[in-house]
Amino acid sequence: MFHLFPQFWDGLTMGRLLALGVGLVAWAGVGYFSAPKAWEIFDDMTHGYVRWMQTEFDRMFLEVSVPLCLLSIVSSVLVFGAFGMFLTSGLPWDHPGYHVIRALVVSVLVAGPFGLPTGYRLPRAVVEWMWQRRIDLFEDQLLDALAFMSNGLKSGLSLLQSMDMVREELPNPISQEFALTLNQQRLGVPLEDALINLEKRIGTEDVQIIVTSINILRQSGGNLAETFDTVANTIRERKKVSGKVKSLTAQGVSQGVIIVFMPFVLAGALWVIDPVLISRLWTTALGWAFIFLMLTLQVIGGVLISKIVKVQV
Repeated sequence: MFHLFPQFWDGLTMGRLLALGVGLVAWAGVGYFSAPKAWEIFDDMTHGYVRWMQTEFDRMFLEVSVPLCLLSIVSSVLVFGAFGMFLTSGLPWDHPGYHVIRALVVSVLVAGPFGLPTGYRLPRAVVEWMWQRRIDLFEDQLLDALAFMSNGLKSGLSLLQSMDMVREELPNPISQEFALTLNQQRLGVPLEDALINLEKRIGTEDVQIIVTSINILRQSGGNLAETFDTVANTIRERKKVSGKVKSLTAQGVSQGVIIVFMPFVLAGALWVIDPVLISRLWTTALGWAFIFLMLTLQVIGGVLISKIVKVQV
């Protein structure tokens, strides 16, 4: 009966086609039953991610919509995925082993494992950097705020009036934080609880000391102006010590930066001198193995150097 069909319709070919059809049906069944659960997991992860971003932006008094947060996550994943395909475009496409390397590179760039600020983790890293930058600016303004409140108390103003003076005279972010604390107090929240909310939002040791001092002295009585001067002097001395530590460890930090970036600088120089020779790193499986080994050692070395030069004050 096979003579009625062209020559390629032999029994082996039909068996292969039948096996392919069975495989496609099996994969379709797996996708049909697993897709709802996979989508539920992805939806939970994405919604949790977006809710976290919304919370952080609210803490920074920024209005960022949910679609924009979701767009930033998806765009980062797609951009790093495309970048991974670009990096592996020099690998041959006719060998399955190279597709494994390509998938590994793309997945690392997309998922951002080990805390790498790539792909899925890049928006989180950006938001965390923005929050840390705000905290650093807040701490820089804290000495001026303490001086304002101390002078206000010495001139006969109440604590709330002194805090309101800080809100009016100093720029953001400390003005926004004090304004929120005062608004909570005006809406009926006890001042102690409003200050505790400020401590929870900022979460630094200096704010914790200030809030604890205010709440204790308001209950037991004491000279708040003198306390503010003492806390300001403590913060100032600690900043001096921190500056000295940074200056002493600056050489180690610079050496660590040079060691971490030296392989990339050398790779760029070799690319200019002999691009054919250096291109073997990303056009062969052995080259990618050396790249992964180099990056692993770079991460380990960077972590060890950061632990050596980082000193808690």
